[in-house]
Amino acid sequence: MAREALIRRVNPYELHGVRYYQLYVSYADTPDMVNELRLAHDVVYPEPEEGDKVAIDALLSVVTGVRKIETP
Repeated sequence: MAREALIRRVNPYELHGVRYYQLYVSYADTPDMVNELRLAHDVVYPEPEEGDKVAIDALLSVVTGVRKIETP
């Protein structure tokens, strides 16, 4: 089950030629708390930005995917 969150800050970086993202997010159920996620590019949608609303998939507290929630 995915958790809805808001991206507060994005820091892209490369490590050994591979793109990673350091994301700071606030989950919808705890909006005052900021969580840090460090993820490889293959589990994050292209070009994440501050202010994006996202769905974060995880298995046993390990993030397996970040999807942008499109707003109408």
